[in-house]
Amino acid sequence: MNPLRVSVLAGAVTLASTGCTTTLYKSSQVSAPLLREQGELKGSISPSNVQVAWSPRAGVGLLANGYYESYEEGRRDANGLLAELGGGLHGSFLENGVWEAYGGVGYGQSTASDQRDAGGGAFRDVGFTARGLRAFVQPNLGYVTPYFEVGGSLRLSAVKYVSLDVEGYTEPERAREFLVADEVTDPVWLFAEPAVTVKAGYKWVKGFVQHTWTRKLGGDALPHEEDTTVVGLSVDVASWYHDFQWTPGASSAGD
Repeated sequence: MNPLRVSVLAGAVTLASTGCTTTLYKSSQVSAPLLREQGELKGSISPSNVQVAWSPRAGVGLLANGYYESYEEGRRDANGLLAELGGGLHGSFLENGVWEAYGGVGYGQSTASDQRDAGGGAFRDVGFTARGLRAFVQPNLGYVTPYFEVGGSLRLSAVKYVSLDVEGYTEPERAREFLVADEVTDPVWLFAEPAVTVKAGYKWVKGFVQHTWTRKLGGDALPHEEDTTVVGLSVDVASWYHDFQWTPGASSAGD
């Protein structure tokens, strides 16, 4: 029977029929709202992610991010969640260029269970629950129009696992699959997560795709996914569409 493979805390819970070790980190969707004005409200939804960004006053942005996913296959069962809050500053340049700088913190939890062959047709239950915190800072840089948006982001994340409860695994299995509690919970794990986001549609509604690369920074190795891709829908409530210009002095989109 193939071993259980599950990513925890800050990304999608992923169970694969291949692989021999636990994956302890996978990047979640990077928040890249690219706000242009005071009062603008943007939201995005994908199969596992919900994100909201709002500018309550000129140059200030607030973020709320949520993630949940569950998985079942045969005797395997896993689920994971993440909730984050953040805030920062945003501004514009060169007519349609947008810059943002955000920071935030979140809490995540993931639970996984499986059954392994114990011989003689019997099975033994194995599983674990991981809980942790993630703090992040990130700049975003993009180009925003009523028809498309293109943005680049670099999220720097510090991940601290506060608990790892493991059941049913033998000591050699815990060591092989990186499930020794002290080895996971003692360090603060640092990651660089560059991402590219592309949106296309018209004004208030756009489809989007985001690809994120995950790079571990220094210290001991931690099993993690190398990259992730998210596809979803973005909604934007704003008034700047009425005065949009491709270049200074050009006709607006509504002319």
